[in-house]
Amino acid sequence: MGYGGSPQCRELGTFLKSRASLLNMTTEITYAEVRFKNKAQSSAAPSQAPAAPKEKTSPPPSNSRCLKLLVAVLLILLLLAISFLLAFIIFFQKYSKLVQEEEFIQDLTHTMLECKKENLTKEGKSWSCCPKNWKPFGSNCYFFNTEEKNWRDSEKNCTGMQAHLLVVDSKEEQEFINKNVIKKHAYYLGLSYFKNGHWEWVNETPYNHSATFWHPGEPSNGNEHCVILNFRQQWGWNDIPCDHRQYSICEMLMIYL
Repeated sequence: MGYGGSPQCRELGTFLKSRASLLNMTTEITYAEVRFKNKAQSSAAPSQAPAAPKEKTSPPPSNSRCLKLLVAVLLILLLLAISFLLAFIIFFQKYSKLVQEEEFIQDLTHTMLECKKENLTKEGKSWSCCPKNWKPFGSNCYFFNTEEKNWRDSEKNCTGMQAHLLVVDSKEEQEFINKNVIKKHAYYLGLSYFKNGHWEWVNETPYNHSATFWHPGEPSNGNEHCVILNFRQQWGWNDIPCDHRQYSICEMLMIYL
């Protein structure tokens, strides 16, 4: 569109034309920006979509702690079981060795026997035996020890031969003993005052007041807790201190073969 006329009209026309061009450029820029923004938003929309939450694969903290505690308890139980097994093995070995030693001592002690054939009621047994140098009477064997020891050592000596100090059960047994002892010596019996304030036999046979053979006036001293067999016009029992050294008499059951 031309603008004729005066210079003022031409200048006005030029001004309007420049403003129109500027307006047109602004519109195009704005449109282009709008298109660019829309395109950018549309292209970015898929990547900006919120990601789906991932499933938790690890166990909750509380379950993890319980699992660790269970494992620790199992390990402790395993260690205890191993320790118990080792202790049992060691104990079994020591026990087996002890049994073998005791069997060896017993076999060695009774290697030499003196036996006699009898009509025994024991099934399959026809020989009654005592170790050599022991004397038989009834169902027992007796050893008259001529080594002087105190009461405790005398009892240990008997137990080392699978026997115990003499326990008198009857008048007949006491009379048998009297015939085999020497008058000038005294012999420890298996009777003592060590337990519960009254006389007791070493094999726990009840003390029978009606089957005792004390000398008249004996026992005479509450501080004398052991008993000997000695001779005062006749054989009888006498209480003495347990640390005195005397002969002794050992007793054991007969061995049947």
